[in-house]
Amino acid sequence: MRFRTEERSAGPSGLRTAALLPLALLVSATGCESTDPPVFEEGVIVVDATSATDFAYLSLEGEGAIVTPADPSSSTDWQMAFRRFQIRLNGGVSGPGSVEGDNLENNANATAEMVLAFTAEDGVADFEAVTDADISGASFSVDAVVPDPGASWFRFDPARQTLVADPGAAWKLRESSDRGFAVFRVVELTMDGQRPLGATVEYRRHGAGGTLGSSATIAADISRGPAFLNFSEGAPGSPAGCGWEISVTPELSIQVNADCDAGTFPLDAAENFSRVSKADDAPEYAGYLSTIGGAFPVSVEDASGIYWYNLQENSRMWPTYNVFLVRTGEGEVYKVQVTGYYNVSGESGHPTVKFRRLR
Repeated sequence: MRFRTEERSAGPSGLRTAALLPLALLVSATGCESTDPPVFEEGVIVVDATSATDFAYLSLEGEGAIVTPADPSSSTDWQMAFRRFQIRLNGGVSGPGSVEGDNLENNANATAEMVLAFTAEDGVADFEAVTDADISGASFSVDAVVPDPGASWFRFDPARQTLVADPGAAWKLRESSDRGFAVFRVVELTMDGQRPLGATVEYRRHGAGGTLGSSATIAADISRGPAFLNFSEGAPGSPAGCGWEISVTPELSIQVNADCDAGTFPLDAAENFSRVSKADDAPEYAGYLSTIGGAFPVSVEDASGIYWYNLQENSRMWPTYNVFLVRTGEGEVYKVQVTGYYNVSGESGHPTVKFRRLR
């Protein structure tokens, strides 16, 4: 029996799902029932991912549903998590499950002009072109710690027409030579026009086995070169050996003293820098300024991701219609496509997710 999808209109919650209706309930012109083989679960759902701190969790089972696990970090009831334009999978450093993904990158080579010209019909064609034959060539991966692109701790302030620090970005830190642990963030960036002069780094630290103490700051003078910071001393450190944890450069990059086993793990946006109590509990510490990456790219600056941002200088997201494969811990494989970022009222942070089980 073949099934078809019929989209339900949005209710008060702004949620839409695709109901699976057996064609046997419908009478054809000849009065015959379809005998085509069944189509597996599929659905279309609009996710309220408007929170800047909290994820919305999606189960792909059946027609798909938003679920609210009591503790997402220990729950396998969800496969995908959404927050604004970020998507994470329940596996690796993002969750206790074994969910993996692969970006088929069917539109990764598209130009900005091509993405602007994409239509919903183009997206449908891309989605339908993916079959279970694509599974054998997939390179599945779980979410993992990857190098931060380098611009997460500062942003451009249009009102001041200059770069400013973004204290919302913070990291757990394993200090050099096992001195202890800390959390840190950049709270101020001093500029002379377009020339960086200095940065103020706020941190909280504790020795091994302790808890995080009160906050303190270190001023990093980058007007003449990199500034090396030693959190255990609470002061600029020596660039030689293990006398530093991180360095801030005039090019606005943050380097980590990996040669002395220093490492970072990104503090989640839902964790309050002033209230977090531990820094020694990260799944791993990377020897670079880190972020979490996986099959679903965080980038919104090219066609390889989910969206491309600001193509018409109007601060909007444009879907790239790339199709992804998501494999659950039970071995089920779904094809997934994000077809929009705005709800019917035009509000951002409402990705429309289309999926179909292939196997």
